[in-house]
Amino acid sequence: MTQEPDLQRMEEDRMTRALEQAPAVAVPADFAARLMERLPERKAARVPAGSEWFVRRTHYGRNAMLAGAVLLCCLLVVAAAASNRGSVAWEMAEWIALAQLGGIALWRGLAWRRA
Repeated sequence: MTQEPDLQRMEEDRMTRALEQAPAVAVPADFAARLMERLPERKAARVPAGSEWFVRRTHYGRNAMLAGAVLLCCLLVVAAAASNRGSVAWEMAEWIALAQLGGIALWRGLAWRRA
């Protein structure tokens, strides 16, 4: 018998002990105070004069999403009307996509009404 398996086992045990050993962490007592001293002062948010009650919010992302959904619906309707000899699978996929977009529009419309 060779001692190679025993040497491998001992080496694995040494590596396991070395990896499982937790490092000693020492944080100075005044670390938080020194860190806070280095931070710049927090600036107050600027609000334009005369808009104390009304802040204009932009919805570019939402509008782009709606425009894309409307364009996709139009293209799907045109594709469905133009392909008289389309396969059943393609027509089914078109109608499923239209139904999903309609469901999203209904869901978002009801959410906007509540807000």
